[in-house]
Amino acid sequence: MTMMTVRDAMHVGVECCDSSTTVRDAARMMHEKGLRSLVVIDFDCALAGIISETDIVAHRLVHSSDKPWEQMTVGEIMTSRVLTVTPDTPLQEAARILIDHRIHRLVVAEPDDMCKPIGILSMGDLMRYVMRLEGGGEIASPAKAPKSLKTRRTQQQKKRTTKTARPRKTKQAAHTKARRSYPS
Repeated sequence: MTMMTVRDAMHVGVECCDSSTTVRDAARMMHEKGLRSLVVIDFDCALAGIISETDIVAHRLVHSSDKPWEQMTVGEIMTSRVLTVTPDTPLQEAARILIDHRIHRLVVAEPDDMCKPIGILSMGDLMRYVMRLEGGGEIASPAKAPKSLKTRRTQQQKKRTTKTARPRKTKQAAHTKARRSYPS
């Protein structure tokens, strides 16, 4: 059996921003592209950090700041301690790094240029890979889910909301309504 490497499970390609990007613009970019994180590159094209949905939500809801939200930059709230692996790192070793450091993603870069990322390995990527190995097929990520599936989920959610929004008829209400419909 061949050794499984990060290359087998990683998400190829990286979306980047710089540390001066506003948090609002970074959030918009993530939303539009269906991403959960952006790699932050500094002025000399070196890896400066990573900003994730978790960073944005935590800062917005948990941490307080005197600075208005609209003026906050990625550099102020990003995670600057980023762990990297190479595409040839054994997958088991990468999984151990994620677990031991209690993080959700690793930046993947070639060994000769760790400052220029080529991909991301996330916990979700590992889950999808394990499902493929187990014969369970591919688990579609929300960004990759077919449009028809997204539409079906939305319609089902609307139905549930509509059903719970209607008041239930009780025996008392039905009895009162029946009395009003018949003249005395």
